[in-house]
Order: sequence, then C-alpha cells, then structure tokens
Amino acid sequence: MSSIGTDFTSSYLNSISSQAANMRNSQQASDVENAAAGLSKNSSKEDLTKAAKTFEAYFVEQIIKEVKKSNDELKGDDDSDTYAKQVQDMYMDSTIQTLSSDIVDKYGDRFTEDMVKNMQAQYGVTDTSDTEKS
Repeated sequence: MSSIGTDFTSSYLNSISSQAANMRNSQQASDVENAAAGLSKNSSKEDLTKAAKTFEAYFVEQIIKEVKKSNDELKGDDDSDTYAKQVQDMYMDSTIQTLSSDIVDKYGDRFTEDMVKNMQAQYGVTDTSDTEKS
C-alpha cells in the first residue's frame, strides 16, 4: 500500500468513532460506527474484516453520491423540490448503498486486507484466527 494509503488508513483507525459520529446520517454511517465500537485486541480477523468492509462500502457510497451530485448540478435540475424527486433520491440512495457494498465485496480484497493488517497493528491483535471474542 502506498504511503498515502497507509496514512489515510492510520488516520481513519485512530479516530474511527468520532468520524462515524460526524458522518451524514445513513444506515452505513451507523454501521461503520457500530463496527468500530466493538473492536479491541480480542477481535477476530473476521471482526476486523467486517469493520473494514463496512468502512469501504461507506467510502465508496460517498464517492458515488458525490459523482451523482456533480452530475445533477451539471444537468441543472429545476425540479429538485418536487415530491417525485425526493422519492427518486430516496430510492437512489438505497441503490447506491447496495451497489457500494457489492463493489467492495467483488473488488475490495486488496484494500480490505491492508485495512485488516493496519487494524491488527492498531488494536494489538496477535491472534489472526476467526475465534470468538472473549
């Protein structure tokens, strides 16, 4: 992983709970906060992987939403206050969340593994087996 990626991951791991509390209110933001809250040196590799994938999915979701937002601004939608637009946005948010999770599951292996390794170091996890937490 590049220095920039390692720095980003380390920064995230050092303040994951506070960052999650400041994230926009979404189910995945809540999932990130919940996944991070339960991590400790007793966490299994499975727990760390789940937390990493949860964060990745949220991160990908935010990227997709920003691209969509930029595209909408370029189009100059004038009907942004209509009920139909609000319903469309609600369904689009749900679709983006599902899509982001699918992208991470299919393509996120390398980044997930790097994050898990960093979390193992951050939390002092020495046992990498998927045993239950004590």
